[in-house]
Amino acid sequence: MRRTETQAGITIVEVLVGVLLVSVIVMVVLTPLTGFFGLTRRSTQQVGATQTAQGLLETIRGDWLSVAMYDQRCTTATIPAGATLTVTNLDLNGNATGTVTLNASCSGNAPDPAPMRRLQLAVLQGDGRSSLSVDVARP
Repeated sequence: MRRTETQAGITIVEVLVGVLLVSVIVMVVLTPLTGFFGLTRRSTQQVGATQTAQGLLETIRGDWLSVAMYDQRCTTATIPAGATLTVTNLDLNGNATGTVTLNASCSGNAPDPAPMRRLQLAVLQGDGRSSLSVDVARP
């Protein structure tokens, strides 16, 4: 009689099937995560653009608490690249009466005592874009 011994173990085919199953499970889990990382990046850029816009508008509003700076249409704020600021004079009813420019210096400019101004600021940072608007009354 002949006796055959069987050895316990895993064959190469079983190992390959196991690796294949684990890789499919990993792909199913990681694919949505990479999408979430992209959303997080875009959200961070959007928040950064909004914070930049808010900071700039608050700086201009703070400068314009001075009648002289308001009338000269000047500010200490530096408008960064990727930001667009539009300054519009308004009448007492809030109707636009014309667009004016923000002056780099606070001397030598013709005074413009408009009763109110609307500041519209658009900031673009990466994929994030923020547009904010604020009305500032003459102090």
